[in-house]
Amino acid sequence: MEPRPLNETAASPATIWPISFAVGVAVLLIGLIVNPKVIAPLGGAIIVVATVAWIRGGRHGEQPTTDEDPTPQEAERGGDRYPRSRFLERATLGLGGVIAGAVALPAVGLSVLPAFFGQQRRPVDLGPTSAFPEGRFVVTTFLADPKAGEVSRRAAYIRNNGLLAGLPSFTVMSSRCTHVGCPTQPNGPMFPQQRHAEHTANGEVGLVPAFPAGGFGCPCHGSQFDVEGNRTAGPAPRALDRYEFSIRNGHLWLGRLFSVSHVEGHGANARIHRFALRGAGEPADGPESLLYPVDPIR
Repeated sequence: MEPRPLNETAASPATIWPISFAVGVAVLLIGLIVNPKVIAPLGGAIIVVATVAWIRGGRHGEQPTTDEDPTPQEAERGGDRYPRSRFLERATLGLGGVIAGAVALPAVGLSVLPAFFGQQRRPVDLGPTSAFPEGRFVVTTFLADPKAGEVSRRAAYIRNNGLLAGLPSFTVMSSRCTHVGCPTQPNGPMFPQQRHAEHTANGEVGLVPAFPAGGFGCPCHGSQFDVEGNRTAGPAPRALDRYEFSIRNGHLWLGRLFSVSHVEGHGANARIHRFALRGAGEPADGPESLLYPVDPIR
C-alpha cells in the first residue's frame, strides 16, 4: 500500500459550531432591529463562543497521520503541525470577513445610529411661573424646535401644584394620546377668552385656562384619562406621557418626555411610575412591553 504524505490530516468530525455561528449572526441582525440592548448582545455572544469552539475543534481534529517513520529533519521540527493549505484557507476567510465588515458596518451604522443619537429634545422656556395659577390647569402650546417652526408646535396640560418641601411642583402632561398619538382634549370647559401669550426664546407660548373635571379624552378611539393622566378607558396602553421640568430664574422650563405606567396619589404628593419614553401603542411595563423594539431617543 502506498504511504500517505506526512502532512495529510485526518478528517475533522462534524460539529455544531458552524451552525451555531450562523444562528448567532441571525440573532445579532434581528437584535439590531428588535432589541439592540438585549437580543443583539446575545447574538454577539453566540458568535464569539461558536467561533472560539469552531477554531479549537478544528485545531484538535487536525492530527497528522503517516504510515512511515518521519525523517530526522521532520522529527527535529516536530512534523508539519499546521498545513499551509489550512493556513491559507483561514487567512482568506479572515480577510474576507474584514472586507465584508468594512463594507457592511458603515452602511448599518448610517442607517441605524442616527435614530439613537443626536435627537435629544432641547429645553423649552414656557415663561414665568406666575403665568400658571396654583391648582388650575393651563393648556399650553409651544414650539419644541423654533428652527422647524409651526410644524414643531406641541401642547401640554400644566398644573401648578404649589410647593413641595419648599420647592415648586408642577404636573406637566403631554396632550398626545398614548394609543396612536392623537391630540386629546380636556373633559371640561376651556376659557379661550382668557388666553394670553408669553414670548420667550422659544417663540410664542400660548396659555389657555381649562377646568378638566372629567380628565382628558381622545376623540379618535375613545381613550380616557383622569386628571393625573391615568388611563381609565379605551385602547390606550398606559397613562399620558409627562415632561421633565425645571425652574430657572423664575421661569418654567420643559425637558425630556418620559412614559408613565400609572400614577398613585394627586398633585405634588403623587407617586409617578416612570419609564423611558415609549412609542404610541406600547405599554410601559409588564411582560408585553418586552415584545416591542427599542425606541429611538426623542
